[in-house]
Amino acid sequence: MPLKAVTANRLREGDVVYLTESGLWSNWLNQACASEDETVQQDLLQRAEADVAARKVVAPYLIELIEVDGILQPLSTRENIRAAGPTVRADYRNVPLVA
Repeated sequence: MPLKAVTANRLREGDVVYLTESGLWSNWLNQACASEDETVQQDLLQRAEADVAARKVVAPYLIELIEVDGILQPLSTRENIRAAGPTVRADYRNVPLVA
């Protein structure tokens, strides 16, 4: 089985987050609880679904990872983009929309 971890988006801010071993959500991929064991992966996903019910996160799912020199790295381009942070310049995020 490939190495996998659970990711989601924090409900309030929309931030990309990763489920940690302690059951908390972190903005940092390397703090994610990653496992090759399918049973552990499904358990992590069930824990994440409990946080969906508690309105902490939305849309949790498993992502495939590799570990290089102790650092977790996503395998897909999409997850690399999500892990890197917002793709909109910070100075544009708080500018009001103009009609």
